[in-house]
Amino acid sequence: MKTKTTGIKRSATQDPENLNGLLNLFSKGYSGLECPGGKVGIRFERTTEAGLCEVERQGAKAVVRYHTPAQAGRALGALKAGLVPAGGVYRETTPFETLGVMLDCSRNAVMRAEHVTGVWLPRLALLGYNLVMLYTEETYELPGEPYFGYQRGAYTAGELSAIVAAAAKLNIEVVPCIQTLGHLEKILRHAAYQPVRDTSSVLMVGEPKTYELIDKMVAHWAGIIRTRRIHIGMDETHDLGRGRYLDQHGYRNGFELFNEHLKKVTAICRKHGLKPMIWSDMYFRLGSKTGEYYDLKTVIPPRVARRIPRDVDLVYWDYYHDDPAFYLDWIERHRKLGKEPLMGSGIWTWNMHWYDRRLTEANAGACVRACYQAKLKEVLFTMWGDNGAYCDHDSAFAGIAYCADLAYGATKPSPARLEKRFAAVCGGSYAAHQLASDLYLASDRGGIAERPRFSLWDDPFGETVFRTWAKDDPRRMAKVVRYYEKLADKLRPLSGDRTCGDLGYAYSVARLYTERYSLCADLMVAYRRGNRPGLRAVRRRIPLVRKALRDLENSFRRMWLRLNKPEGMSEIQGRFGLIDARYRELDQRLAEYLAGKCAALAEFEYRSPPGA
Repeated sequence: MKTKTTGIKRSATQDPENLNGLLNLFSKGYSGLECPGGKVGIRFERTTEAGLCEVERQGAKAVVRYHTPAQAGRALGALKAGLVPAGGVYRETTPFETLGVMLDCSRNAVMRAEHVTGVWLPRLALLGYNLVMLYTEETYELPGEPYFGYQRGAYTAGELSAIVAAAAKLNIEVVPCIQTLGHLEKILRHAAYQPVRDTSSVLMVGEPKTYELIDKMVAHWAGIIRTRRIHIGMDETHDLGRGRYLDQHGYRNGFELFNEHLKKVTAICRKHGLKPMIWSDMYFRLGSKTGEYYDLKTVIPPRVARRIPRDVDLVYWDYYHDDPAFYLDWIERHRKLGKEPLMGSGIWTWNMHWYDRRLTEANAGACVRACYQAKLKEVLFTMWGDNGAYCDHDSAFAGIAYCADLAYGATKPSPARLEKRFAAVCGGSYAAHQLASDLYLASDRGGIAERPRFSLWDDPFGETVFRTWAKDDPRRMAKVVRYYEKLADKLRPLSGDRTCGDLGYAYSVARLYTERYSLCADLMVAYRRGNRPGLRAVRRRIPLVRKALRDLENSFRRMWLRLNKPEGMSEIQGRFGLIDARYRELDQRLAEYLAGKCAALAEFEYRSPPGA
């Protein structure tokens, strides 16, 4: 008996039970999944060859050979994309048993559960991923704790259960990624949590009520997830033991406090049948005289390493290096602690409106190459939302697709192949998404680390980042303006495309950068030359900048509500309102100056600092 689907047909007796969820993506009309050449009969063959993803196609029939369901999903994505030649074989392998992503749902934006289940999970499965973490510091409802996620768009237990169930159908493991020590400022600001507060963001070690609260957290997640793994965070607790704990108990060594707490939380996880993992940075920071994670001189005493609970895994996070040798060194340092680390790389989405392909390809690329060499088995890519999560997170699928190609053996991923796969799986243009990422190339001076991020949130009177980079040099300013003007012209014809990321949002960013930096450059020149007609001309352009600002705010709102719950949007809308208010003030200040009501504009008397 044959079951007809959209673009694919299959024999019900040939379908391994655990692949039905993947095949149902086709029958449900998942966007763009028609197979080139018409309907194709699929036969699956599970192999013992680790990491194998292979498709052999003969006319209207195809054989998919796979080792795990993740490779079967990627094979179907390749078939859908037309990457399997008629009468030919498509073959890839990966050394990674786990290939995952971590989406930040705590830095202002909480992605809608239906967007996770209906968009993210299917795309990830067809790209070959098998793990998802939702980073939730306190953005989940916790029974008996009404302040958890209060007015922050917290996930309900029902929403989380729906995500877990949808992921299970696609053979994707959902691992909770929570916090059980630091990064809890959003909950600790409430007076009800004063008894468990050490500092504004760190829990009180040793306090019984602290562990009662953590027990609730772990028990809650244990009742929702199907995996037996949980990420309990514990990173960046720089002021551990330096607040109320210091007042009540005096100073204690950071290593001792950290291990004491970890031991207690590990016991709680064990009680609920879960195996914990933590971010590893605090061990390295505590061993550094400067408190840096990547300090080459850091020393972790053997006695400290011996006291790390055996059933705790370490996640080595690193998004900042473009040299595989650095990753290899740090992987080995983790191994010397007696741990085989999980690798946490990054697809750059934080402090920006659109994902950054250059940083992603340079740093994640070096990381994946190092993981190959070090023979690590588990790799995940984080997508943080620092500074308000105003990035279009769907834009990151271009980076997710690129990193999947790296993980499945492509030394240098082919843009042509990525274009086909991206169109088939994500429904958009890979090249267009890469073009939009050029928002972050205007200040490129030849080195990744040298590229400042021009900021829409700078005060228009100061434009601190832009002017500092340009050294108040009109020629350098004009160069940036010309760059964004050309980029906006390229993005304008694409601005209606929202099949994956919202390219209209990227266009609006480029347009606003063009208008505001052009105004800033001309204003500085005219003011310093005492050119009053020039200043009048600049003042007449302020409404154009404000219109570009409103256009961007509107596209931001459209993007946000498409992806996220409404909570948190007000934070960014408030920034737009503040910038608009400052342009109104700029208009008024220029009017007063031109009318002779003030002898100078003090805000424009500043020069960029020497050596900037």
